[in-house]
Amino acid sequence: MRTSRLASLVAVGAIALPLLVSTAPAIAASPRTVPRIGTQLAELKGSDTVGGDEFGDSVAISGTTIVVGTGKLSNGRAYVFAKTGTGWTQAAELKGSDTLDDDFGTSLAISGTTIVVGSPFAPHVGGTGRAYVFTKTATGWKQVDALKGSDQSTVNADMFGASVAISGKTIVVGAPGAYEDVGQVYVFTKAATGWKQVARLNHSDFSGFGYAVAISGTTIVVSGAGKNNLGQAVGLAYVFAKKATGWKQVAELKDPYTGADDGFGWSLAISGTTIVVGTQNTAQTDCGPHPLVGGGAYMFTKTAGVWKQVPHFNPLSGVCNLGGYFGIAVAVSGTTVVVGTQGLGAGVYIKKATGWKGVASLMGSDESPPNFFEFGASVAISGTTVVVGAPEAGKAYVFEA
Repeated sequence: MRTSRLASLVAVGAIALPLLVSTAPAIAASPRTVPRIGTQLAELKGSDTVGGDEFGDSVAISGTTIVVGTGKLSNGRAYVFAKTGTGWTQAAELKGSDTLDDDFGTSLAISGTTIVVGSPFAPHVGGTGRAYVFTKTATGWKQVDALKGSDQSTVNADMFGASVAISGKTIVVGAPGAYEDVGQVYVFTKAATGWKQVARLNHSDFSGFGYAVAISGTTIVVSGAGKNNLGQAVGLAYVFAKKATGWKQVAELKDPYTGADDGFGWSLAISGTTIVVGTQNTAQTDCGPHPLVGGGAYMFTKTAGVWKQVPHFNPLSGVCNLGGYFGIAVAVSGTTVVVGTQGLGAGVYIKKATGWKGVASLMGSDESPPNFFEFGASVAISGTTVVVGAPEAGKAYVFEA
């Protein structure tokens, strides 16, 4: 079973409207019919994808637009789907202007009418990487930029674009291979003349910095995928906040089980004052909240300016039974969290008055045991719409949350 989109690339050491008054008699409104949580709404596939393209290796969603990437090392693509009156329809097929055999589509992010696609080997095999920016215009989706770091090497595999995130007019790009696998993260903002780099984030006590990134408003989260400066495989995630003087680190999130080699920070997600950190553990035979039994997904919330861990998520019945991987992909939107378990489903959790509760176990209508074609290897959520990728099957599924 393939453990991640990146593992195949390198082993490194996220109007107020006017009030209208009517004198017409009031008419009782009928309640809106909403699908039950967990209902499958659509099954997506690229118009020209074939077996082995790993369509669904990466997914992203914003409102009524979904983007799905392929994980194939050559000829990568990203497919855009739009919600219409009859369902989800493919609206575009994206490709970088200068990409060739570079894993275009390894990472994806979308915010409104802007899509970012990571291509860590661009512009060709062995390249240092690019992040391509596309904007929706009257005539369709058009590439408007190809981002790279200001200090990016032209020789070494920096893997710029291995992770990408966007929130409004801010784009974050991870380059975990930069500076001999120490890793760097680059921040860009949209200006009148295009996207401009405004910051470079780094951390010297952990390798692979930038393996995963996430952003919400003025908060960025970054994790690594290697070892700390003592050679210990202990995952960490760093929180940065935008200040008057630039982006500054404000918190360090730690694995709740100190010393556990569970890949803490393998996946990241943030929404407002909620951060979710996922793990990846392939060596176990069962799932649970403790890394020694198959990984986990951990939540941190900001209270009185301080980020603190709250109770972790437990796998839902039917979501995870064998093989670990719980937390290999995570997503959050407001008070709803989705946790993927590669090949074994995805769980939906909603915040209630008494805390976070699991409300649905997702599985594609045509998926089947024993490995479910990597269903859950990628997840995304916007509002009440969830997207789950199943790259081995070459599909992505849309659900109601």
